[in-house]
Amino acid sequence: MDTPRNPLAAIPLKPENVEMREDSSGRLHLCLTPKLGPWQRRVATWLRYDYTRKLELDETGTQYYRLADGAHTLTAIIEELSVQLGRDRREVTTMVVTFTKMLMTRNMIALKISVKP
Repeated sequence: MDTPRNPLAAIPLKPENVEMREDSSGRLHLCLTPKLGPWQRRVATWLRYDYTRKLELDETGTQYYRLADGAHTLTAIIEELSVQLGRDRREVTTMVVTFTKMLMTRNMIALKISVKP
């Protein structure tokens, strides 16, 4: 099985079922609306259960999510954030990898990985 040579060459993508809203302070709020089957919708309606997941991003998370536009790689995001935040590249790399993992576990971001032989 082929693996990517550089995992930071992955490109973060925003799923279609994630909505972004900006508050008055410029921070983003993410809202994930999962796709439900007909039975899940009926049960959710009957139980009055809301499957949507919401996440309020801080300033750094907002900057990251704005850069995750489907064109920037994780490396490019790390470089841009290290300049914007004025922090060490190694520290920003750790932050970006951890935040990407957290967003992926919540299905609020996906990674496009190209594998070259």
